[in-house]
Formats: sequence, structure tokens, C-alpha cells
Amino acid sequence: MIYAILAAMGGTEETVSSIVNWAPTVSYYTLLMVCGVSMFGLSAVWLFQRDMVYPAAFPAHSRERVPLPSQFGMPHFDDIRLETPDKVLIRGYLIKQATDEETKRASTLLYFHANAGNMGHRLPIAKHMYDQMKCNIFMLSYRGYGLSDGQPSETGIKADALTALEFIRSHPLTANTKLVAYGQSLGGAVAIDLVAANEPEFAGLVLENTFLSIPKLVPHVLPVLKYLTFLASEKWVSEAAIRKITAVPILFLSGLQDDLVPPPHMRKLYELAQRNQDGEKMKVAWEEFPDGKHNDTCVQPNYFEAIAKWWKDTVDAADPYVPTGRLGTLEARESVEKSDGENIYKVESAASASAEKSHSDVDLAASDKKTD
Repeated sequence: MIYAILAAMGGTEETVSSIVNWAPTVSYYTLLMVCGVSMFGLSAVWLFQRDMVYPAAFPAHSRERVPLPSQFGMPHFDDIRLETPDKVLIRGYLIKQATDEETKRASTLLYFHANAGNMGHRLPIAKHMYDQMKCNIFMLSYRGYGLSDGQPSETGIKADALTALEFIRSHPLTANTKLVAYGQSLGGAVAIDLVAANEPEFAGLVLENTFLSIPKLVPHVLPVLKYLTFLASEKWVSEAAIRKITAVPILFLSGLQDDLVPPPHMRKLYELAQRNQDGEKMKVAWEEFPDGKHNDTCVQPNYFEAIAKWWKDTVDAADPYVPTGRLGTLEARESVEKSDGENIYKVESAASASAEKSHSDVDLAASDKKTD
């Protein structure tokens, strides 16, 4: 039968010769197509990886709607606009105590949120911290999140975090307060990096469901990309940064049913932190929540009680903050939005008032000169 088919096609020799002649061409185009598809896939991973790491628009309207602290029983706050060193305008809330004196005496929590949503979505958690720890809270929406300008990136978010720290150390009410960094998931990576580079500024660090690094997390979150982690431009290598923390107490909060960050990541970070323990200078604590998943560990029983106990034993018992002089040079912007509990209104900063006065003095001098 095969012989008959070949004969019908023009003879055995001619048919075989035709196939042999066409084979390299088919192979070439097949290989070209495979390479093209592969290059397209690699390019897509490279170009859109930030959208995967930083889903700032999720859930819906996260870039337009940011709840206010006053909606959650925290009426004493300022709605802050900060300009980063690379000229990106980011938004934050400084949630204060009822009076200036109480604010100065309280410790301050620097809150870094996870990789979706905005700072307003974390206000229910902040409310628990505010009530139980009696602390001030500064929280921010990273660049590209909430009402902050720009596009998120590892380098950019690190600059946002440092700008927030400089603001706290520049503000007259919080400049001399004890400071604790608190980070959830991606926020934990942000907190680790900031504390590692600025240990003298912090009295404590609290981490919830944080990963070792983005490249080590990818195989668990997106198994199809496990062989492409070498393309990652966003790395957040917390397992390296945490080794630099040698004096700041750390509390680890791990949900053992975490469905996004494998719990062994947190355990490994804890073990790395333990190795840096320096006698009484550093305390590393571990709290686990058997039913805690990635997004609901914070609502597990005894979550806030565990933080409150650690806070009392560690932060409240720590020596008062001694200004280091390393920070606190951030210039105030022209205006800050403040709240009386119901309304948001703008007030001039000292820098703005001073500038306006100097302009008035110049105008007055010019006017006098013309009169003369």
C-alpha cells in the first residue's frame, strides 16, 4: 500500500527526495516559531512582572478610594503628602493620640501593608493596634498604590519607606518616640530592609507571613514560572537583609495554613534572626496560628493579644529613644491635610509660612523703595 501511494505521488525516488528537500525548511520554520513564542513569553514575564508582584489596583477601586482613620474611630490624624528623593508624591496617615503631650509620650508604629489594596484597607487592623498598644501609627500607600503617584518597584518602595522614616524623625510630635516597624507579607520585606539599614532608629520589628525572597516564592505561587526566576527584577531578598539585624527585637507571626507564602519561609527567617542574637541585646519571638491563612492570620484568636504582650515586655520596657542625628532633615511640604474628626482641611506648614513671610518682606521693601 505504501509503495502504491508513493508511486501515485510520482515515484519512490522522487517522493523521498522531495521530503528530504522539504524537511530542513519545515524544521527551520518550526524552530523559528518555537523560538518566537518563547521570546514572546520571556518578554511578557519581564515586562509584566511588576504587575504580578504589585497588584495595586486590586481589589476594585483601590486606586481611587482610600478610607479615612476617622471612619474607624481614630479622629486625631493628619493626611500627609510626602515627596520622595526621586520626586514622587506619596500619601500617608499620621494617626495621633488625643493631645500633643500624649502623642509625644506614646510609641509609634510604622505600618507597611501587603502587596494589594492600600493603607485604608488596613485601618481595622490599625485600630486594634491603636487601642491595645496606645501607640501613634504612621501608615502609607506605596507609590502606585491608593492615591500615591508613581509606579511601584522595589527600588521605589524602599525610597518610600525611608521617606516615611525621615518624616517620623522630622515631625515634632514623633521625632523622639520609640519606633516599631510592622509589615505583612510584602510589607514584611519592606520593614526588614528598612530596619536592617537603620537599626538605631527602631525599638522593635513585627513580621507577619513574610517570604525569603521573590525568586524563592515564585515556584509556589506560579509553578509555571519556576524555571524563569532568573528574570526577576523584583527580588526583595529578606533572607539576606535580616542577617544584618543584630540589635532590634523581632516578633514573628506565622499562619500555618498560609496558602500563598509557604510557612517554612517564615520559619527560616526566624532561624536566621536567631543566629544573630547577641545575648540580652536582641530578643526573637515566635507566635504561630494553626488555622491562619495568608490573609486571615490577623483575625485569628489571640493575634493582637500576642502583639500586646510582646510590646509590653519589649517595647515598653526598652530604654527611651536617643536621637541619632542620622535622620530628621526632611523639609515640610507647602501644606498638610489635617482632620478634626469629621472634616479634612489644609494648614500651612512652618516652611510655607516662613517662605510667604520672606516674600512679603521683599515685596514691602520694594514698595518702600518705590515710595522713596
